[in-house]
Amino acid sequence: MGPGERRLIEKSDSIALVAELAERYQLASIRPLLEICRAGGDERGDLSIAVLGRFKAGKSSFLNHLLGREVLPVGVIPVTAVITEIGFGERDAAIVRFTGGGEAPIPISNLRLYVTEAENPLNRKHADTVIVRVPQLARWPNLRFIDTPGLESVFAHNTEASLGWAPKVDIAVIAIGVDPPLSERDISLIEMLFRYTPRVAVLLTKADLLDAAQLEEVIRYVCSQLAARFNQSIPIYPYSTRSGSEKLKHDFEEGLLEKVAGDAAAQRRAIADRKLNTLLTDCEQYIRLTLKSAEMLDAERVRLQQQFLAEKEALADTHLEVRLIAQHSAAGTRSSIERALAPYDSAIRQRLLAMFEEQADHFPRGLDKLIDAFSDWLQDAISSELQALSASKRSEIIQPLVDVQRQYQRVLQNFRNRLSDRTFALYGVPLKTTEPDILPQPHKMPDVSIGKAFDHNWELLSPVLPMSILRGPVLNRFRWKIEDETFKNLSRLTSQWEGIVNSAIFELRREADQRMDELLATVQGLVSASCESAPQIRADLRRLQLLAGASREASRVEGYPL
Repeated sequence: MGPGERRLIEKSDSIALVAELAERYQLASIRPLLEICRAGGDERGDLSIAVLGRFKAGKSSFLNHLLGREVLPVGVIPVTAVITEIGFGERDAAIVRFTGGGEAPIPISNLRLYVTEAENPLNRKHADTVIVRVPQLARWPNLRFIDTPGLESVFAHNTEASLGWAPKVDIAVIAIGVDPPLSERDISLIEMLFRYTPRVAVLLTKADLLDAAQLEEVIRYVCSQLAARFNQSIPIYPYSTRSGSEKLKHDFEEGLLEKVAGDAAAQRRAIADRKLNTLLTDCEQYIRLTLKSAEMLDAERVRLQQQFLAEKEALADTHLEVRLIAQHSAAGTRSSIERALAPYDSAIRQRLLAMFEEQADHFPRGLDKLIDAFSDWLQDAISSELQALSASKRSEIIQPLVDVQRQYQRVLQNFRNRLSDRTFALYGVPLKTTEPDILPQPHKMPDVSIGKAFDHNWELLSPVLPMSILRGPVLNRFRWKIEDETFKNLSRLTSQWEGIVNSAIFELRREADQRMDELLATVQGLVSASCESAPQIRADLRRLQLLAGASREASRVEGYPL
């Protein structure tokens, strides 16, 4: 049996053991990464290069410049809202894959309709990923470039999309603007990505903003900061999309792309090893905690579990805090939405009346057809106005939801930190306390409903009524109807948004409560292991350590630095 075959068997054995232990000890938190390790493997023929970083760091502009054409939408505000994958194809092609299943081909010129915040706010079209194929990547047919939504923008769901995709990353390129050149959040992002890949590089974008001496100073600063925090070298590539910066593009292509494309098999092995090692480490952490509990004397275990009971009792206060946050925010949602929408009532009425005056002479002459034509026109006109208003004011409308989400993130992280501190103090074993952000699910835009133009079916009298006399009063009735329906539908829109936002707020509350309950229950289950179970736990831990040691040794021997 050759080294490659032996390695595949060891990897398969490791994944099978982790799956067995996750089931036995109910380790729900490691299952997502377990599934990624199961799905990945050396058999894949390509590598994904994910470009991540803060919003407006120039990720989409960088990829367009690399392609030599404008494929991805760019703008002066946060643009990218959906994960976009770009790879080689003989001809231009794009497919949208939806979260609920299914996919649809689209022209590349229509990417903006799905991947931008302006055209697809809060991802209401439920796009999961957009797959793009272009002939410009013929030089690197085994590479796929991943454009991710920017981190830390006002659109929290964009952060969730990027961080949620991170465990799948093969090679990570962190886009960091030269001003400011590096933040603590950038460091935290790199630390998180190193859990899933050993291949992380830094792209210093907008290098043209600095002269040569300033750029060299920034590079030295970033190098020193990274060296102080990480025990491996992280390549740094200054980059600019401006004319005259061709050497920077060449250095990036030669230093990163050509190297990984020409050594893809070794890169895939190193990446798969890193994900597997992280999986084994996380699993080992929980099993060690369980063993610590099982090895205690019964009296000592009871005493320490009573200390965990204090956290359980404190959890009731945390649940109360979560509930009060939701109730307080929901009580003010309507007034917040009214402040965002009400000022536009008069302007919408005036625009609709002006549009009506332009359209009035083109309406049919018969009363029945006139009423139908007006009703259709008013439905479309008000719908268009209110949908545009909803889209333009969405960030203000959902602000109560964003505020609640931020407060819940703080409450949850504080709870996880307290639980981790207590676990370490009692058992000498740290507890992993980070997990994906808690965020609301995408929701539909409100609809618009227009009432009948008249309270009675006057159109039935159309054959006998003289329209030459009645047309003027009927049009006046339509003008009144425009103002009345605008007011009613704006109020209805406010109520619909109130229901949508408050429903999402209380859904966040349920999710926050559930996460705290599950985490506490998991830890309590682990620390409740009896002394009778200690032999089984030790045996499981030894099996895990043996496979983990073999995996780490294989990574050490086979690792290829960028």
